[in-house]
Amino acid sequence: MADAVKAEGLVLALTNETGGVYPFACAKDANLTITSEPIELAPKVNSAYRQYIKGRKSYTISGSGLVKLVESNMQPLTFFEPFIESTDVTYIGYLDIIDNQNNYKVYQFNCVISSLSIDSNVGNFGQYSYTLQGTGPFTEITSVDTYTVSAGTITARATTSWKLVAVGYGGKWYYNYTVSAGPVINLGSSLNGTTVMAVYVTS
Repeated sequence: MADAVKAEGLVLALTNETGGVYPFACAKDANLTITSEPIELAPKVNSAYRQYIKGRKSYTISGSGLVKLVESNMQPLTFFEPFIESTDVTYIGYLDIIDNQNNYKVYQFNCVISSLSIDSNVGNFGQYSYTLQGTGPFTEITSVDTYTVSAGTITARATTSWKLVAVGYGGKWYYNYTVSAGPVINLGSSLNGTTVMAVYVTS
């Protein structure tokens, strides 16, 4: 059995040049578009209908949000500094999907910033919109641990070898948990008995 995926369970996140993970869906919106370029065939048997084979794919991520100079676990304006300052940076992205039954998929990809627009109206909040161009394929992440929360924590992988990307449960992904000696991930005693997923990539 599975439930429909909510917005909090379908998250696009990026790792910036300092290694911080920023969920782009924490802004106003985020959109991933994957397109394919089919190649037309021209066999002699072609008549009224054209025929195609699969071609190369490309993908873009776009969205908008409120301008923030500094904000933990969200994308601040400083995230776009390399683009503004004409520094070439390739970011690591994550597509995280989870439902209320803890069915999940997590993918990793690379992308670059292709456009940034900042808008301001007197009396209103400053806002931005962006487009990220994907480069290379999607790769599924399989380094995912399942734990039941006890004493407000779950066991974590060694921080010297693994980077925690996100924790998911109840149809949502979370990015703001602390890791302490053990190592353990601190989730809070209110989650005792809850089954959670911890997603990792190698450091």
